[in-house]
Amino acid sequence: MEKLGVLVIRGSGSTGFKRQEKFISKVNELNEKKGLDTSKLVYEYIDWYDPMESQQELLLDRMFNNSQLRLKSKVLRKFLITNITDLINYGGKTNMPDYAYQETHKKVYDAVTNLQGKLPQDAPLLILASSMGSEIINNYIWDRQKKGGDDPFGKTAFERFETLVGLFTFGNNIPIFSSSSKIEELAPIQFPIPGTISRLEKFAVWENYYDKNDPLGYPIKFINKNYEKANVTDIQVGVGNILSFWNILSHFGYWTSRKLQRRVSDFIAMLFKEL
Repeated sequence: MEKLGVLVIRGSGSTGFKRQEKFISKVNELNEKKGLDTSKLVYEYIDWYDPMESQQELLLDRMFNNSQLRLKSKVLRKFLITNITDLINYGGKTNMPDYAYQETHKKVYDAVTNLQGKLPQDAPLLILASSMGSEIINNYIWDRQKKGGDDPFGKTAFERFETLVGLFTFGNNIPIFSSSSKIEELAPIQFPIPGTISRLEKFAVWENYYDKNDPLGYPIKFINKNYEKANVTDIQVGVGNILSFWNILSHFGYWTSRKLQRRVSDFIAMLFKEL
């Protein structure tokens, strides 16, 4: 294998990729111990947060600097607006322009094309997505599958994810968004991606990791019969430390999980051996 592209998409919260970069550093260390040439791994981080962050910062500034409001619980209000409202705003509202959805997906496209430019044609792709990033990349792939040949975001096999060999989702939020539609009519993305290059298709896996103590991360095969039949594996994993493994803070522990680091490392090593 000449090179492997790795697309990393994080969840909500403040900008930056400190947790993700540490995760990748650990994965590279494990791979180097196996004798792999990690220079063949090309990473791209999806900074999708800017469109919503700019709107959130505008609201916070107007709210906190308005002397007439005298609001309490500023820390909690900021947390809710910069985290929880992402789940609300991303999907848009009826009869309103879906600004956040469209602008977020433009950011995803920019990252995909940037990564594509660093790789040989039809290079295999691995996606690591956490929390709301799982919902975003799920929707983005769904849109590519539904738009077909006239899709401006799907001009090449790589952009249509036809070289996607691994989709690893951590602390998946998809069920949180599901109740906005008729549950029985929901369908997962087709995986492996239709049109996947034959030499890659047999290696394609979608693994969805969740912690049973994490109220923001979910298995997804339970949603309905369509998801039950989907080619995705729900895997229970314990994440977090002594202060967080038993509560909602476990949601922030996937990127520090040694088990997940080892699993991603093993998958990459397998690809290097087989491709």
